[in-house]
Amino acid sequence: MGTTTSTGNVEWVSHLGADDVVDYKKQEFENVLSGYDIVLGTLRGDAIEKSINTLKPGGIIVSLIGPLDAAFARARRLNFFLTFVFWLMSRKVMRLSKKRGTAYTFHFVRPDGAQLTQIGKLLETEQIKPVVDKVFSFAETKDALTYLAQGHAKGKVVIKMQG
Repeated sequence: MGTTTSTGNVEWVSHLGADDVVDYKKQEFENVLSGYDIVLGTLRGDAIEKSINTLKPGGIIVSLIGPLDAAFARARRLNFFLTFVFWLMSRKVMRLSKKRGTAYTFHFVRPDGAQLTQIGKLLETEQIKPVVDKVFSFAETKDALTYLAQGHAKGKVVIKMQG
């Protein structure tokens, strides 16, 4: 698994289990990472397009941010106009992906009871371990949002609802 982070977090991210860690302040990830089967895209801008170069042939980019694609529109039975607009939005990344023998898809994250149950079991058995940066009380929600907006959280920020 490979990822990017800032200079101050390289050692921490490596300790979490990443095999390849790129300090984005010193290196361009697309020049360092390669040979991956899957890229999980969570950044806006040109990161998705750059990520194509990190995939091996047959690999896939699954974006949680966009651009939306025509397949997304068709799956939701959106009208022709919106399908066309989404196709236009994604055509550059689709063209680059096809040229490299890879694939691109947008995944819309939504609540899913079955998936949440499965994730709950993984948490209970400690097969996945969330990294919690800071816990705020419900009364401190504004402070929690301010903290998040600063962009320096190392893990999840939790708002405790009661207790």
